[in-house]
Amino acid sequence: MSEKPKCLQCIHYQNSWDPNNPRGCKLYGFSSKFIPSSVVKKETGSECQGFKKREHFNKAKGLDLNDESLW
Repeated sequence: MSEKPKCLQCIHYQNSWDPNNPRGCKLYGFSSKFIPSSVVKKETGSECQGFKKREHFNKAKGLDLNDESLW
């Protein structure tokens, strides 16, 4: 993976009820006050290997009304 994973777009990202550790990763099974990908990078020395983008981020953009072929 060439770019850093964006946890908020990942299927494994979760919000926690704990105000001290509000961000979590279901795949790795932890909660933290930091973004999970930065915790994984710090602990393992490599980027997160489990990143999978949520489906609604993969959808194509809607109708572009600025497209000249429509006018």
